Amino acid sequence: MKKLLVLFLGLTFSSTVLFANNDTPIETAKKQLRTAIVKLLGNNEFPLTTTFAKAEISMLLNSKNELVIISVKSKNPLLESYIKRKLNYKKVGVKTVRKMKIYKMPIKIIQS
Repeated sequence: MKKLLVLFLGLTFSSTVLFANNDTPIETAKKQLRTAIVKLLGNNEFPLTTTFAKAEISMLLNSKNELVIISVKSKNPLLESYIKRKLNYKKVGVKTVRKMKIYKMPIKIIQS
């Protein structure tokens, strides 16, 4: 009986270590979230004076699957308001992203 218990515990610990090191669901969730954000931003309607503009957004997904923009860091204040207007409280169809977890994502808008 002891050997069976030790074998069972050994299998349990080894399987939990394997599943704990699996990062692919998190990466696919981030990719799905990124594609949803790109769709929401759509074509570039933002007037740029340079060839591109960068921003880093901090966001979370609330219980209604809506993006909540926490902050936008950019050198261009007009870009900050543009991103907030286009993304804040917009629904996304990503199911694998954890709710109420803060995600940070870089955004680069290119002049077209």
